[in-house]
Amino acid sequence: MFFATGLAWLLIWSAWWAALLAARSTGISGLEPARPALLIHGGASLFLTYVPFMYGFLLTVYPRWMPAPEPGRKPVVWAFLLVNGGNLLFLAGTLGPLTWSVAGWLLVMAALAVITATLLWILLKATARVSHAYAVLAALIAGLFGMLMFAYALGRGDFSAWPLVRGLGFYGLLLIAYFTVCHRMIPFFSSRVVPGYVSWRPDWILYLFVSLALARALLEAAPNVAWLATVPMAGLALTCSVRWWPRARFEARLLDVLHISFAWLPFGLLLAAGADLAAAFGTPGLLGRAPLHALGLGFFGGMLVAMVTRVTLGHSGRPLALDRVTWRLFIVVQAAAGLRVAAEFLPPAAASLSLLAVLIWLVALMYWAALNLPVYFRPRADGKPG
Repeated sequence: MFFATGLAWLLIWSAWWAALLAARSTGISGLEPARPALLIHGGASLFLTYVPFMYGFLLTVYPRWMPAPEPGRKPVVWAFLLVNGGNLLFLAGTLGPLTWSVAGWLLVMAALAVITATLLWILLKATARVSHAYAVLAALIAGLFGMLMFAYALGRGDFSAWPLVRGLGFYGLLLIAYFTVCHRMIPFFSSRVVPGYVSWRPDWILYLFVSLALARALLEAAPNVAWLATVPMAGLALTCSVRWWPRARFEARLLDVLHISFAWLPFGLLLAAGADLAAAFGTPGLLGRAPLHALGLGFFGGMLVAMVTRVTLGHSGRPLALDRVTWRLFIVVQAAAGLRVAAEFLPPAAASLSLLAVLIWLVALMYWAALNLPVYFRPRADGKPG
């Protein structure tokens, strides 16, 4: 349910942004929303596009981590209806009454609250509790605060708190959730493929990274000292990338895409650390939005394709092997991320490169969705329940 939902809204919001950029480049008017388009794009990217995939993944694996009871049907269905209804209203509100946008946003926020409460119930019923369960809840709670603040901003038209909203959505919700899943799953998947692979995932590095990410989210309001969080985060991410990369040779593209996607994390955080240090020394905005897009498209986008493909194959009873077409689509997604980051360093061509990047991104994701969407509506290929 939620992987299909995620694919649909990832494509819709990407297409909306591509259409808006294309209209601007050709001088076509009429697509600008009632509120600043850049903030609508930012809010949708942080809270509406990647998050449904997280719901599908967490509702499946969260109980198995501990173990604990499976979630009931009612909260899952309610969250599904709220996510889709809220997205529809919010999208309609970009060109319709502002009240539609606010109402839609509140519905999507209610879905996040339902999922958070459901996972908390699962945690309380668990026979044993793991560090990853707490980290995920921290991410979702940070996301709830960010969504609440954005709802207030939408209604009042006062976006002075946008930096904090962005911090809570980017560093609090997405970065913590993604790193938590990587911390648990990348060493595990690698140990299943690479002979002699030693799984390394100490709890202390997870807790430290989560603490620093939460601190960085709040330090969006104090950019002069934000480097105090991003510099050590970059060091932790680089350490994990090096320690997790297999030393032995292996032929498994399904594992390659996970490690390649994760390599964007230390790169993006090094850019973020550089930008934060520049701000501390009196030159804010030196790297533009390069850190945000290196992490947002390179890490979040690449890891989304890698992890969702892997989970889709495993839970649909198909062989755990990446086909040639999906491998090429993954490379195209990487190229789109690279182009968008490059646009920040080439001001004369920034608008053209940004539009080209989103078009490449959109086409690759459309093809990827066409491969995966039918799978979610068919029985498992191996005949098992599901």
